[in-house]
Order: sequence, then structure tokens, then C-alpha cells
Amino acid sequence: MSETRLPDPLFATKVQPDWIDYNGHMNDAAYARVFSLSVDRLMAAIGLDQDGRDRASLTIYTLTMTIHYMKEAHLGEALAVRGRILEHDDKRLRLWFELQRGDGAVAALNEQVLLCVDQSGDQPRAAPFAPDQIARIRVFHAADAADPLPKLAGRGISLRKPE
Repeated sequence: MSETRLPDPLFATKVQPDWIDYNGHMNDAAYARVFSLSVDRLMAAIGLDQDGRDRASLTIYTLTMTIHYMKEAHLGEALAVRGRILEHDDKRLRLWFELQRGDGAVAALNEQVLLCVDQSGDQPRAAPFAPDQIARIRVFHAADAADPLPKLAGRGISLRKPE
């Protein structure tokens, strides 16, 4: 394997007409779609593209997804998603994505926990990544492991009480 980092950008697109809501900007569900499509690209990078899924009978299930909306995105605006693996074990990935608009402003931040799932039996079940997949995951994680965690990573949802 020659790549040591995830593709940059991981995913790029433009805001589509059917992604615009009644407020005149990108709908919250469209952000989730863009981040989901980014996971598809990450899956391909670690060897879980269609061929990899067929070969190993493994796939990914999303356990948790948090989106922080920072700036509006508008019709036709260019979008690019950058990603990194914050942590992993043999069965799970914790990911961080940053969605930038064409002007460089961060439109949204996304954190996800994904589970590797074996679909070969009667019932899907959690399973370790295949050896070649975990090797890629380790390399991609190592590329950013020394970087500080993003400020909002791991932040749950709550209402802040006035001080």
C-alpha cells in the first residue's frame, strides 16, 4: 500500500437543488448525506469498496453520528470534505470530517463511530476488519495521530446552563 493518508478531499460535490430547504440553504439531512457519501469514499480507501465487501462479507454500520452546523451552504456552492481517523480498534472506527464551502469556510463538522459487520451468516454480527483493511486503517490513523483532537470532538449534546 503506497498511500499513507486518506484522499484529500475525501469527497467533493456541489449543493444540489433538492438539498435546499424552506430557509433557502442546504437542509440538515443533506449534510448527513454528504457525510455518508464521504464514509463510502473512506470505505473504498480502506478496502471496503464493493469488491472488498463481496470478498470479505464485511461492511460498515454507523453507530453514532453528530453534526455541528457552522455556516450555511447555498445552491450550487462547491463543497469538499476532509476526513481523519481519530481512533480505532479491531472492529470500530471513530472518524472526524470537516465540510468546507468553496470559499474555505467550514460549513459543518461531523463525528462518527462505525462498526465493522460480518454479513456472511444468518444474522449480521460485529466482526474484526480483515487484515488488509486494519493495516490500511492503522496507516491512515498514524498519519494524523500526532495532531491534536478537534476542539468539538467527543462533545455530546446538552443545553448549557447560564453561569
